[in-house]
Amino acid sequence: MNRPTLDITNTPQRNRLTVAFRAILVIPHAIVLNIWDNLTQIISVVQWFIILFTGKRNKSIWALQNSWLSYAARVESYGALLYDKWPSFGEPTADDVIRYSFEYEEEASRASNFFRIILVIPAFFVYMFLVFCGVFVAVVSWFAILFTGRHSQGMFNFLLKVTRYSMSIRAYMALMTDEYPTTRVQPAASAPLPKANWAPPTV
Repeated sequence: MNRPTLDITNTPQRNRLTVAFRAILVIPHAIVLNIWDNLTQIISVVQWFIILFTGKRNKSIWALQNSWLSYAARVESYGALLYDKWPSFGEPTADDVIRYSFEYEEEASRASNFFRIILVIPAFFVYMFLVFCGVFVAVVSWFAILFTGRHSQGMFNFLLKVTRYSMSIRAYMALMTDEYPTTRVQPAASAPLPKANWAPPTV
């Protein structure tokens, strides 16, 4: 089992202007994401029946859901003040600062799929609590960035954690994975760094 990974680097200097108007700037993306959310709910019902009868996920449906989840990750991260670059609509661009990945798994649990709406209830309560705390931290972060031009690493890490959990519960609800949502830190989705060539010290 697996879950989506999301990582963003906190930049030392933030854009005060875009942060000041972030609540307005994110509106077009929020509208598009809401439409996409509704479409995803419909195709998730189709996926539910496919898994129930075959025990496997339809890859085409999963790919469409993954495009939606990738976009949701960018929009939510932008709204949570995690980065300043205007998100692209639809697919990410080559210079996107967000590192997102999610591996497709064909096999799916029929039992977990059948009872998903019940199984997700405890995770949903955790999610609501995190969102409540996240809103408070985001407001404090907004003022901090406006006055200092910087985002506290502690507040940044908490907002990133909330966004990661949001992606995790979205994926679980959309039947993209059987792994239960968790607040554990997810590994970075970036490629591993190349190994350095070691040489003995010279004297």
